[in-house]
Amino acid sequence: MNERLEDFIPEWLIGPVEYVGKVGVMFATTIYYLARLAVDWRLTIFQMSNMGINSIPIVFLVVGFTGMMLSLQITTQAMRFGTLHFVGGGIAYVMVRELGPMLTAVVMAGRVGSSIASELGTMKVTDQIDALRSLATNPVQYLVVPRMTALFIMIPVLSVLACLEGIMAGYWIANLVSGGSIEWASYYKFIPEFVETSDVTAALIKSGVFAVAISLVGCVEGMFTTGGAFGVGRATTNAVVYGMVAIFALNYVLDLMLF
Repeated sequence: MNERLEDFIPEWLIGPVEYVGKVGVMFATTIYYLARLAVDWRLTIFQMSNMGINSIPIVFLVVGFTGMMLSLQITTQAMRFGTLHFVGGGIAYVMVRELGPMLTAVVMAGRVGSSIASELGTMKVTDQIDALRSLATNPVQYLVVPRMTALFIMIPVLSVLACLEGIMAGYWIANLVSGGSIEWASYYKFIPEFVETSDVTAALIKSGVFAVAISLVGCVEGMFTTGGAFGVGRATTNAVVYGMVAIFALNYVLDLMLF
């Protein structure tokens, strides 16, 4: 009697199980090459510039406006209850623990995840990935490892810069809304008390996990693209949607584990 795995798994669950398997195999293969230090640093540095440095303007815009909005709401309520001295600490607390890493990752999922999927997807449907195999070059080592390494380095860096920028944008709005009552000394005073070293460490860990998730989803969608131009468009859309869902799900799990 020949029994297959599909006989024990509901039909609606086969697709997700296969997808998780693809992600797991690609992650394990990537870790294998990283453990061997088989990293093309020239390509990695190029990807750090292309995916990281070039993303700074959009990350700063999104996080900056979010910090301004957050400051407007917190300062308005603080003025009602006479707690203006806590505004800076509150804004920094929220930015470091949640909004900085989360918004940076979401922006990168939209900008970089889609780029990875479309680039690798185009290579897949035009047989360029098969050409790499014919040249005895492993596509994961050549295409996936540099991108994951670059994101793993750059997203935590961008998150730190985004948090600082969000805090500064929050101070500007708090100073304006309060009519100058909140000066930098009073704004900064409670930030060290609200934000601990463990919060910064947790934010960096979350950023690193988000980077791995974004790169894996984008690479899996690209490397397994089928169906020509239509398939490339579908892979690009899936990379953004699945990447963002993974970020929010992982953020909840990491919050439970780290805080």
